[in-house]
Amino acid sequence: MTLAVFAAMGLVTFVTRYSMIAALGLELPPVVRRWLRHVPVAILAALIAPAALAPTGHVQFGPRAAAASIGALVAWRSRSVVLTIAAGLAAFWCLKAVGMR
Repeated sequence: MTLAVFAAMGLVTFVTRYSMIAALGLELPPVVRRWLRHVPVAILAALIAPAALAPTGHVQFGPRAAAASIGALVAWRSRSVVLTIAAGLAAFWCLKAVGMR
């Protein structure tokens, strides 16, 4: 059942996006393409920020927020997904090991 729900959500998302692109034609204007380049980063930040900054529903600065900040800094400087994930995980594990709660 869960897989069917995910498949249906994916299909609805695809159809709504495809219909907009088809309505505009196959070629999007340059200003829209430039704007759309920022959408994945904005969505990822919107998904990660609540889990990192408010894991219990209230804003708190703990190991998750610190590791997310370190990961964001590494991502900004290196532009490497692998280094970003490695730095964020290493920071989280180290902060948990030294007792940060």
